[in-house]
Amino acid sequence: MTDSTHPRRRRRFGLRLAALGAALVAAAATATTLALAGPAAALPAPQSSCTAGPLTISPAVGFFPLTPARTVSVPTAATVKASLTSDVGVDAGAEVRLAWSLNNSALVEGAFGPANFANHAEFFETRSTFGLIPVAAGTVTIQPFVRVIGTSTKRATLLQRCVAVEASTS
Repeated sequence: MTDSTHPRRRRRFGLRLAALGAALVAAAATATTLALAGPAAALPAPQSSCTAGPLTISPAVGFFPLTPARTVSVPTAATVKASLTSDVGVDAGAEVRLAWSLNNSALVEGAFGPANFANHAEFFETRSTFGLIPVAAGTVTIQPFVRVIGTSTKRATLLQRCVAVEASTS
C-alpha cells in the first residue's frame, strides 16, 4: 500500500479539503455582505444637519435661529437628546446663550441643558452641548436659538453649526 492510498492519509486529506471548502464559502459570504452593505448612518438625515458660513450676532438681534429645525417621531413619550456644536468667537465681556424651541413654542433657556453656550476666548473655539428634552408621543420639532448678552457693541460669530436630535437608538 502506498502513502497516497493509505486510509488515514486519505481521511486527513478529505478533512483538509472540507475545511478549505468551508473557508472559501465563508470568505465568499463575507465578500458578498461587504459588497452589498451600504454605510451605516448614525442618524437619519431628518434628524441632523449642519449649516456653514459665518453668522455674526449682537445683543440687538435677540434670539436668532441657529440652524434649521429638526423633526423626529417618537412612538411613546420619551426623552430626546438634542445636541449642538459650533465654532464660536465671542467678544470680551460678552456671552452666547442657548435656548430651545419645541414645536415652534416659546423659547426655553436653561430648562433642558446648559444655557451658557460660549464665553470669550482668545481664539475661535469649538463648543458643544446637548439638552435632554422630554416629549410626548408623536412628532416633535426642535430648533436651537442663540443670543448675545453684553453691551450693544459686543458681537459673537458662529461658524459651522451642527444640530442633531436623537429620539432612540437600537
